[in-house]
Amino acid sequence: MELRHLKSFLILCDTLHFGHAANILHIVQPALTKQIKELEEDLGVKLFARNKRNVALTHEGAYLKGQCEKIMNQIEDTKKEIKWIGDGTKGEIKIGYVGSCIHTFLPTFLDNIASTFPNIHWYLNELTSIAQEKEIKDGKLDIAFLRNPDRDEELESFVIFKEPFAFVLPNPHPISIHNFESILQFKDEKFILPSKNDGEAYYDLQLSICHEAGFSPNIVHESVHGHTVMKLVEHHFGITLLPLSFQQFANDRLQFIPLPHINQKSEISMMWKKSNKNPSLSKVVQLAGVIHV
Repeated sequence: MELRHLKSFLILCDTLHFGHAANILHIVQPALTKQIKELEEDLGVKLFARNKRNVALTHEGAYLKGQCEKIMNQIEDTKKEIKWIGDGTKGEIKIGYVGSCIHTFLPTFLDNIASTFPNIHWYLNELTSIAQEKEIKDGKLDIAFLRNPDRDEELESFVIFKEPFAFVLPNPHPISIHNFESILQFKDEKFILPSKNDGEAYYDLQLSICHEAGFSPNIVHESVHGHTVMKLVEHHFGITLLPLSFQQFANDRLQFIPLPHINQKSEISMMWKKSNKNPSLSKVVQLAGVIHV
């Protein structure tokens, strides 16, 4: 059974006339008769009841007609989808992100993908920045949204979102937004900060906030997870620096002191591997380049 047999069979089903069907197929009638005979022999059934005047579908032929229509429709859909996949408008994207992204720009970005490229499906995985870099290199992620990544020749990236840092203190605390004057006021505090192993650039960025104020922070605990750090601050294990967007999750046992005027900002970069051949990746990267802030 070949595809040409099925095409000829369907044309004959529509016309129920060997001569007319042969004309539509641009073949001679004996060639059409041979194809139908080959198909019947292959299936071991009669597909048409015919005499000199009439051609009619048998019960088996009627069943095959329905199945062939499904097959031909699927083939046509596959042809279209292959073109979509080839130009990147249909496919899938595996996305990694640090937790705060889901509370800032990421939902809007996903909405933009869905509305612009409805046939690109995305899959999310919340990971630390350092874990995302590894999974991008290993091909397990197509896109990473991570904080202040280190430079790497294998990878491309650009900043898609930035926001101020804020000091996070337990409430009550001797220092508050009402009497805060200088970062140097925190020189004697215990700090909870991310580990250097979770991203050297982000670690150095936070340290630089204190260094520029004239002191080195006394780091007593380390965690890269913002909500964990907030809970530790709440229980007076130390103070911390977090992106200001975490303020939306604060309770009355925490207070935030924003730092909008310093040069250091918490940046989220969109990262991907240069050698990634996923056609949908280029579409999403182009979209991100248009809307990034």
